[in-house]
Amino acid sequence: MSLYLFVCLVLIIAPICTFIHELGHACGAKLVKADRIKINLGIGKRQWTSAMNNLELTWRSVYFIGGVTKTERERPYNNSEIIWITFFGPMFNGVAATVIYIILEVNTNGLLQLFFWFNVWMAVVNLIPFKFKGKQTDGFTIFRLISRK
Repeated sequence: MSLYLFVCLVLIIAPICTFIHELGHACGAKLVKADRIKINLGIGKRQWTSAMNNLELTWRSVYFIGGVTKTERERPYNNSEIIWITFFGPMFNGVAATVIYIILEVNTNGLLQLFFWFNVWMAVVNLIPFKFKGKQTDGFTIFRLISRK
């Protein structure tokens, strides 16, 4: 991989794919009628925050390292609603990968290929149930909720 593609992966592609993933969780929360939805991209000092209706987006200084979506609702979520919210993140990455794959059939491009594979990676890895250093994947959350039933 060239240095150019690596820099694009870290500074552009990974944050966009993370945003797609977190947007998926936000859409899942909207679907089950969340009262408030907050998307945080990155870590570190807050650079800017934008809010519209019940959605708030915060961009942090080290924007290329992770993201998290938090949702709130007066009435507690039931297990199936939490599963939907959780599943929508990886699903959005899967849909993005599918769209990019179709584009790649017409226009092969190294940057698009990275974008495709990073979305595939985010969709697949987030559905594998595991927990590491206090953090858990979406798959772990879904598995835990399904196994409780």
